[in-house]
Amino acid sequence: MPLLPILFIDAYDSFSNSIIALLEAELPVSVTSIKIDDPRFVLNDEAFFAFLHEFDAVVAGPGPGHPSHAQDIGLIAKLWTLSDEHLLPVLGICLGFQSLCLAFGARVERLKEPRHGIMSMVTHRGKDVFADTGKVVATQYHSLHVKIETDGKVPSFWELSEQCPELMPLAWDLMNVSNGPILMAVRHCEKPFWGVQYHPESICTNEQGQKLIGKWWAQVEMWRAARPERPAKALDSITANTNGFEVLVEEPKTARQVIWRRLDAARPIDVARLVDALRVNKAAVDSLLLESGSRNGKQVNPETGRFSIIGLPESTSEQIRYFTSTRVLEISSNGDIQSSKSANIDEAFSTLDAIVRENKASGGPEHIPFWGGPIGYVSYEAGLETIGVPPRGAHADRPDVWFVFIERSIVIDHKEQSVYIQSLRSSDSSWLDKTDSTLQRHLNTTEPTIPPPVITNPPITILHAPQKATYCAKVSTCQSHLRAGSSYELCLTDQTTLSTTSSAWTLYTRLRTRNPAPFAAYLHLQPPTTGPSLSIVSSSPERFLSWSRTGECQFRPIKGTVKKGPDMTRKKAEEILASPKETAENLMIVDLIRHDLSGVDGVTAVHVPKLMSVEEYPSVYQLVSVIEGTLSPSHSGISVLAASLPPGSMTGAPKKRSCELLQEIEEGKPRGLYAGVIGYLDVGGGGDFSVVIRTAYSWSDDKTEGKEGEGVWKVGAGGAVTVLSEIEGEWEEMCGKRESVLSALM
Repeated sequence: MPLLPILFIDAYDSFSNSIIALLEAELPVSVTSIKIDDPRFVLNDEAFFAFLHEFDAVVAGPGPGHPSHAQDIGLIAKLWTLSDEHLLPVLGICLGFQSLCLAFGARVERLKEPRHGIMSMVTHRGKDVFADTGKVVATQYHSLHVKIETDGKVPSFWELSEQCPELMPLAWDLMNVSNGPILMAVRHCEKPFWGVQYHPESICTNEQGQKLIGKWWAQVEMWRAARPERPAKALDSITANTNGFEVLVEEPKTARQVIWRRLDAARPIDVARLVDALRVNKAAVDSLLLESGSRNGKQVNPETGRFSIIGLPESTSEQIRYFTSTRVLEISSNGDIQSSKSANIDEAFSTLDAIVRENKASGGPEHIPFWGGPIGYVSYEAGLETIGVPPRGAHADRPDVWFVFIERSIVIDHKEQSVYIQSLRSSDSSWLDKTDSTLQRHLNTTEPTIPPPVITNPPITILHAPQKATYCAKVSTCQSHLRAGSSYELCLTDQTTLSTTSSAWTLYTRLRTRNPAPFAAYLHLQPPTTGPSLSIVSSSPERFLSWSRTGECQFRPIKGTVKKGPDMTRKKAEEILASPKETAENLMIVDLIRHDLSGVDGVTAVHVPKLMSVEEYPSVYQLVSVIEGTLSPSHSGISVLAASLPPGSMTGAPKKRSCELLQEIEEGKPRGLYAGVIGYLDVGGGGDFSVVIRTAYSWSDDKTEGKEGEGVWKVGAGGAVTVLSEIEGEWEEMCGKRESVLSALM
């Protein structure tokens, strides 16, 4: 049986792809998606109505803003004016629901208490799209609600009102005391229009709440059966206005071979001491370190802390750099720039993917996630470019994408207490022998060959720090936007600037000792010719995205943190993290990431194996969720990375509108590396990236005026602002996250 065509009109929401996935999973349909401002139709009603003729039904999606604002609602408003000739069934969800009700006489007003990521029981009478439906528990994402006049008595909730005589109420939220009754669903009495306020696609909407989709389709089929069939047009004439980045994998003619050795250690492996041993023997000078162990060499987190990677670049190593301010993509090798051209962020990702494919390798140890390939970062501003938000304030000589291709590497398996020496060079046995000898001396002695470093604390000077009054005012501004319906959650941030004479490696050894994390990193990146170098010291606890060689993708967002203290127990932390504010923050990001992942070509089976689980770390308890999906072998993991930036846990939702608002609230200051991602692309086919938080970074051209030998460092911190946030609490949360880095560096 052929799939029937449905049109989805996307109002730039961050849950749209999950709705499309739900439609295609539950119904015998194929969904085409267009934006509310599709230029083919905005000023051409005739073309739009002709386009609608290709479909059996339409779903008008959720989004930010107000249904009375043309720029927020766009093409959705045209649906309610369809003549009998063009009439077809429509389901409005959230903003689409509000637009439907507004068009037929209702008012749309602000809620006293917005419902963002809040779950509630929905009352219905088992009729129409709720036929044969049990208890509905549904997730709400709205600051506005539909107001129709009732006399406040329960029977009148189910009757037509004088104000809206064409809209039949189908469901209500009667559980919220502050807001009073909230209309949850309607249908038009004469036209095939339905609307629902809650989000059926949310991970926390129960199965009964999701049944609405199938019940709506049953109503669609009944309506269509009662009408003469419209002449069908060829489905291949339906074209969506699509954008974005996609990579189809092409196998190289011949794969490179990984040569490698395994060494077993007599004791837990301290990665920093291992790097020091390599330096003493001049086997490494500026290694790139992605560390997942604690100071005693044991795993910080059994799920994510098994492997540490030491990349060993050389001055001749290939580098890929992209600058958002000038839109220049630069490729260099052998210490010279080989190519410099105008480009965009999609071309930068395509180039990275091509380089990985050209160097496709085999023969490495199967369970080791990195055999070689690019190690580096993508800045927050580069992430903004991927979603069509013009970056502001980026420096012309500071790359927003910077990767170094690693041919030689050392990977530590903390679980097995083993070390793997690896090279992508076919004739590199002498280097393997030399490195083997160096590491054998270090690993197989009962006492460390390198004495523990003496950690001194040169003074650190704070040059600039957020001011409480200013930050609190920004929190208040965020909440004003949330109450207006412009966003569900805004991740407000700021940066502290400091100076110190300590080296980057000294700062890193302090940070990793005092604030161990499963996604720590030390990177010192040198430009191929001229320009500033960059030092990064990170103790990030959060995986952004990983994908395996077999295509298993995983996101691990953290939203919700409780600092450990003398009086803080796990039970008490779990109670705090189970509060509506903390669970709503986490849920919004989980639903956002499900949307991101569901929108990538070649990704299937998106699911949530872990939802809002409390994990314990050396200094904090954190609320963690895990979202996974499966990537087709014919597609590249880089396409998932490109489709998911910037990290949703650092933006809010809907992502695009939230980022635009945050640019204004944060006064156009670039976040730079902070809130971007750090990680690697493996020539064996995998990849792993962390979110750049709990991190300090320094550009070599950023100097303290009048002080020689001091480096200037930036430390970013922030938090997710919701309508449930307390302004003072947001200030304290930002300071607490910042201090976790500053106190470790001092």
